[in-house]
Amino acid sequence: MATPAAAAPLTLARAVTRAMNKLAPLSVVESWDNVGLLLEAPLPKKEHRKVVLTIDLTSGVLEEVLDKHPTTSVVVSYHPPIFRGLKSLTLQNPLQRSLLLCAAHGISVYSPHTSLDACVSGINDWLAAGLGEAEECVPIQQVAGQPDVGVGRFVRLKQPLERAEVIRRVKAHLGLEHVQLASASSTPEIRTVAICAGSGGSVLSSAPPADLYLTGEMSHHELLAALASGTNIILTNHSNTERGYLRAVLQGKLQRELDAVFAEAGEKDGKCEVVVSDADRDPLEVV
Repeated sequence: MATPAAAAPLTLARAVTRAMNKLAPLSVVESWDNVGLLLEAPLPKKEHRKVVLTIDLTSGVLEEVLDKHPTTSVVVSYHPPIFRGLKSLTLQNPLQRSLLLCAAHGISVYSPHTSLDACVSGINDWLAAGLGEAEECVPIQQVAGQPDVGVGRFVRLKQPLERAEVIRRVKAHLGLEHVQLASASSTPEIRTVAICAGSGGSVLSSAPPADLYLTGEMSHHELLAALASGTNIILTNHSNTERGYLRAVLQGKLQRELDAVFAEAGEKDGKCEVVVSDADRDPLEVV
């Protein structure tokens, strides 16, 4: 009788895929999104055991990965670097060049995007936590059968706060010196907050009436409509609602989950390190 072939070692890319799907299940992503393991390097270097977290896989981030983290095997890019179909892969296109360089250096790319927004203890829950103690925090658009999972969050604070105090807390939680504010003079005190990481205009418009919207960006007409209904708005720029979560929450959670995945697989050499990019930043700044 032939001896069964030994199981192939668990690659770091596959381990990250397994771990991330436990933390932020792909079953809860938005239908329009493109998530999961987007690039699987065909020749990963098994001695490379580092995972780099970033919001965007920009040229600057990739340069940092190759120069400062040369033992990187996986980049977890919150925003998917492949969103629509690619008709070619050439070095002339900066995004495609980054993907080609990743493959050439044995680096795979995973993107969680809206799965990390919708899941329990995800980005929107983290944003809500920065406001203080709440008596209610529920998704604005719930996933069927999962009352704590879904798009956005509607928060009812335990105690109302002055608008200036909410602004202070948001800045402190996100590590920002400045935010943008649209003030509804009829609602200076804040008890209810509708939250959506990133670009939240369409999601927030479906929320119950709220004293404040907190998101990264909204269109001009979405802002006017919210103000007309008596809702204050805090805008932080798109990725500033997301970036702080990587270091505050995801780095530690993914590290622990990866350790567990390798332990379950019996991989004695499964040690890896999860780090956060320092080069990743919002493209807009106040000048």
